[in-house]
Order: sequence, then C-alpha cells, then structure tokens
Amino acid sequence: MDTEALIRQARTILDTNWNGQFTKPAPSLYPHQWNWDAGFIALGNAYHSMTRAMDELRHLFRGQWQNGMLPQIVFGDDPQARYFPGPDFWQAHRSPHAPAGVATSGISMPPVHGFVLWEMYQIAEDKTVARAFLKEMYPKVLALHRYLYQHRDPEGEGLVYIRHPWEGGTDNSPIWDAALARIDIAQLDIPPYERKDLQNPKAAEHRPTQQDYDRYVYLVDLFRQRDYDDERIYADCPFLIQDPLFNGVLSWSNEALIKIGSLIGEDIAEPMQWHELTIWSMNEKLWDEEWGIYNAYDLRAQEIIPVETSSGFMPLCGEVPDQEQAEAMLRTLESAAFGGRPEETWLCPTYSLLAEDVNFQKYWRGPVWINLNWLLYRGLLRYDMEEMAERVKQHSLQLLDAHGFFEYFDPRRTAAGEGGCGTDTFSWSAALCLDFLLRESLA
Repeated sequence: MDTEALIRQARTILDTNWNGQFTKPAPSLYPHQWNWDAGFIALGNAYHSMTRAMDELRHLFRGQWQNGMLPQIVFGDDPQARYFPGPDFWQAHRSPHAPAGVATSGISMPPVHGFVLWEMYQIAEDKTVARAFLKEMYPKVLALHRYLYQHRDPEGEGLVYIRHPWEGGTDNSPIWDAALARIDIAQLDIPPYERKDLQNPKAAEHRPTQQDYDRYVYLVDLFRQRDYDDERIYADCPFLIQDPLFNGVLSWSNEALIKIGSLIGEDIAEPMQWHELTIWSMNEKLWDEEWGIYNAYDLRAQEIIPVETSSGFMPLCGEVPDQEQAEAMLRTLESAAFGGRPEETWLCPTYSLLAEDVNFQKYWRGPVWINLNWLLYRGLLRYDMEEMAERVKQHSLQLLDAHGFFEYFDPRRTAAGEGGCGTDTFSWSAALCLDFLLRESLA
C-alpha cells in the first residue's frame, strides 16, 4: 500500500469536490452540503487547509435554525440540482425557526460537530486562530445540543430520539424496519415525487426500496404539515427511536464541549449535566448484556429493537461503556456476527453477517462504511484496544487502496473488483483517510 499516493488522491478528491463554499459529498449523487458529512470533511481538510475546514463549518451553520436545530442538508446555489427531496418539497419556511435566505431540509443528523471542533483544534498549528474559531463556534454547537435535549428528549432521560431514518445517518438500516413497517402505505396519501438517486442502474439495486422511500416521504409530509413544530410532531409521529449511534456521537461531542468550554472560559455546567445523564441512561436502557452491544429503543412501541448492527458499537467513541462492557463489545466485534472469518471478511460490516437478510452491497444493510469504521477505531483506542483498532484502520485503508474512494464497500474479501459500492470520489472517505494516515504525526 502506497500511503503517500493515498494521501495525494484523498487531497485531490477534497479539492475537486470543493465548490468555493462547501465540499460536495459526491458531485454525481450528493450535490449539496450534508450535516455530518461536513463535520467529517472539515476534519480531513484540517490537515490540508485549515481555512477551508473552518469555512466548511461556517457554511453549514449558516443553515442553523433559530431554535438550534442544525439541518441535515444546506442546499447550494442550485437548490434543485439532481436531488430529491429539494427545498420545494421540504418547505422548511413553514417553521418560524427556519433561517431567512438559506434553503435547508427540516430534519437533523448525528451531532459530530463538537468533537470535530476539538479535533481541529488539536490539528491546528496556529492555536490563536484555532482558539478564536472555537469561541465563534462554541455557542452554535451548544445551541444544537440544547435543542436536542429540550425538544428530542421528552422524558428528560438524556436520550435523544430521531424522527426519520435520515436523521440517524444510516438511512435504511435494519434497525428501522419494524417501525417503518407499522406505517401502512396502502392507507396513506403519499405526495407525488420523483427520486433522483437511481440514475445508475447498477447502483440502483443497492439503494433503499420504493416502499422505503414512500415511508420516508410520508414522514417528511407529516413534518411539514405540522410546520416542523416539535411538540405537534411528537404527538403523532409513528417513528421515534433512541439510536445508540446518534447518542454515542452526542456523548463524545458533549465531552468535547466540556473541553472547549473550559479552554475558552465558558460555564460548562450544562454540557456536564447532559454528558453524565446520557451515559447513565444509555447504560441503563440500551445496553444488552447478552449480546455485548447497545440496542436502539422504539419510543412508540415502548420496546428495545433487538437488531445487531455496527451502530451498537458506536457508544465506544463517546466512552459510554465501562471497561468490562467494552471488553464484551470487543468479543462481539471479533465474533462470527461481525468479524466473520478473518481471512474472508473486512471489518466492520454494518449488519450482522449471521442475519438471514444481510446484503453485502445494499445501503447500510451489510457493507463497510469508512465513517463508522473511523468512529469505531477512535472508540477502541479509548479503551486501549490498540490491536483491534489497528485492524479496523488497516482494513479501511486497504479497501480504499484496492477499490478507490467509494461511498461504501462489500465486506467480503472475495468481492474483488466489485468491492467498491455506491458513488465514487466520496468526500468523507477521502477526509477520514487523511485522519487515519496523518493523525499520528501530531504527536
């Protein structure tokens, strides 16, 4: 593996996908700015161009709503460019909180921005400039977290719910199947729409199904019909799920806000309270002792969702489990469910390899994603699990080296030339490759 060549290729992708205001996740499929993509991209760009990394986050937070919600998409200058749903469908202007003059979607995504800011500060050579940027961004990220705890945690548990699969970032994960299945599309008036993600016939079979999309569209219509009012949506939204990935990422970003606030002289009592409560509640409510993994919880059905996906490992990055729990998670990661046969499997598949409906090339239902591998890698390092962390890192780099900077990858080593899936020249794959390869140089 030629690491210098990988670095050059990753930087070229980030340069090419930069449009002067933000970095497109992938020009051919995702022409606008996505929420957690922008966080990962900013982290990678911090090694490459700190100015661009800062501008990436500034552009994203232009779309922040007045109530603190940070939208899943901030639309670019051509808001209708090859993507559905566009701003005309979202109708975010129905909310009195939507930003004036900035077209956005009406949902959010996993809140990576707190820990991304802290990582950028660690990378920065000019700490004076970096500290000024922390002071600029800290109140914006704090407002996002405050929105989540005030409007997405109705019982005050410290566990935030998502109300659309897209908010979880893992769009058609098997975690959502049961909740979505309760939405009987035959009984609903689904607004007319045209998907823009099926141009490539080969890739189309790996995308979410039409039935999935009908339910996604139904939920968006429900939100806009209620003018994006959180209380009204909570009253009758059929999809309300406390996700271990979302809350694990939130925990890590809470921790980062505590560090940032301490550095710049802010009162950190609020993020400290959030942090402690989220960790406690995740362990009380979402931890599965038998499986050695965290589960999601369905608030509508009032039950745990017993589906083994790699999202259940993500609380490691937020240092949610204790050491004993982390060791149980490591055993699960090494088991046939996720480790498969080591000589045949790339870490880490997003769905249990033992599941009857695992699909090695279908969006979030089996493939390896670089961003989740990166979160897993950083989580393992927090528990001194260097050997497994290094395996996850090397598997990620070998996939990128063998197939290119794709959106996701077939976890089977025998996949050969078809191992790269989805769209290519994918920005967060490039950005996180840079962090994998350059982070040690900071020491």
